[in-house]
Amino acid sequence: MNRVTVTAYRAPEAARTAKRALDFAGIDALVDEPDEHRARVRVENVDAIRAGDVLTRDCATLPEIEEADEETRETTCPACDSPEIVPSHRAKTFLLVATLAIAVGTAADILQAAFFGILAAAVFQLVQGRWRCTACGESF
Repeated sequence: MNRVTVTAYRAPEAARTAKRALDFAGIDALVDEPDEHRARVRVENVDAIRAGDVLTRDCATLPEIEEADEETRETTCPACDSPEIVPSHRAKTFLLVATLAIAVGTAADILQAAFFGILAAAVFQLVQGRWRCTACGESF
């Protein structure tokens, strides 16, 4: 399962106190210390609301950090590790193909074939990746 940060503290001791309160309440928690000035308390995402209630009730006096959000990771290409990533514009490509299929289908009076062409384009666009690497051309 995925873990989420429910709170963060400047002092690791405060985070460990919060973890003990969560453990006592039956919520599996862990303390993550990405640097010496920040300690996050993380729980399974299904326990996050209950953990927030426990921390509010039992650990209200611990000084929290204002922003306990997750850090954003820079997306890199899985093939070449390049950070030069752009969206693949799947929706625009699908709309272009669908418009062309409808236009040709209407002109040639074969709307059923145009409909199947649009379905094939939809499947192709769903299979195609959401991101494209400009360095190596990989789609993911």
